[in-house]
Amino acid sequence: MPVIGVTGSFGSGKSTVAGMFGRRGALVFDADKAVHELLKGPGPAVRAVVKIFGPQICSSGGIDRVKLARLVFNDRTKLKALTDILHPFARRQALMFIRREDRRRMLVMDVPLLIESGWDKLVDVVVVVKAAQKEQLERLFKRSGTGRAQALKRIRMQMSLRTKIKFADYVVDNNGTLSDTNIQVQAIIKELTEKQRLIGRSV
Repeated sequence: MPVIGVTGSFGSGKSTVAGMFGRRGALVFDADKAVHELLKGPGPAVRAVVKIFGPQICSSGGIDRVKLARLVFNDRTKLKALTDILHPFARRQALMFIRREDRRRMLVMDVPLLIESGWDKLVDVVVVVKAAQKEQLERLFKRSGTGRAQALKRIRMQMSLRTKIKFADYVVDNNGTLSDTNIQVQAIIKELTEKQRLIGRSV
């Protein structure tokens, strides 16, 4: 079965969509969770981050992600420095996930920077989840209390959804209800399953 990369922008609903694949039997690798674990420390990732950003971002042996976010989402250079540190560690985990899991099932990579980091080369299918900016801002506020100005800054730090869509094999419109989104995910699974069945017959 294919490896599916699910991506989007802040508040577009990529993790919601990845979860919908998961509820239909796919195995999901959550890159955000992998990074959160890396930052709990102690470990080489934490040491590398502290070396660049200083000990003031530490908290209980790990990294205070709130303090770190304030630093990097106000400075593109710092954000790139952080991703350059963390992505090789997370990529290693992602490759292990792909190699060890049962390839008779769909594997889903839930990755915010799938395209920016070049992880789209690790997957067979790219799914981009899109939402109107108004929806993104509302979701970010509900999820973490992020104010409009800060949320806009975070959204603009990432590659635009319009550009990401150019890399997509499928686009999920997440502006409607969860039921609407679910129907789109089911259609993708149905199409990919049918393609896999046809490939199996031809081998």
